[in-house]
Amino acid sequence: MRVMNLPNWPPGGSGAFDPRRPRFAVSAEEVLIEKVTRVTEKRITFVCTLEGKPHTYDFSAPDEKIAEKLKTILENNVGLSLFSVGTIEIPPELS
Repeated sequence: MRVMNLPNWPPGGSGAFDPRRPRFAVSAEEVLIEKVTRVTEKRITFVCTLEGKPHTYDFSAPDEKIAEKLKTILENNVGLSLFSVGTIEIPPELS
């Protein structure tokens, strides 16, 4: 299974509206992965940037094993677009 085949992938950005930000991301192609901040059971919280500004993302994976594998995928692709990880295959031993 590829990351893009996970239910509700890619996630939309979350967090409070900040009128000081010039705009919000409308596409996963626009944001760059910065870091994973937390994995709690099957929920992953990570930060991407748009024009140098941080945006928080929350994603609920189907299970804890996939959450951990997705964490590794995101960490291994820091600096790339969120969209680009969609084509990465999740190894079957962890899916």
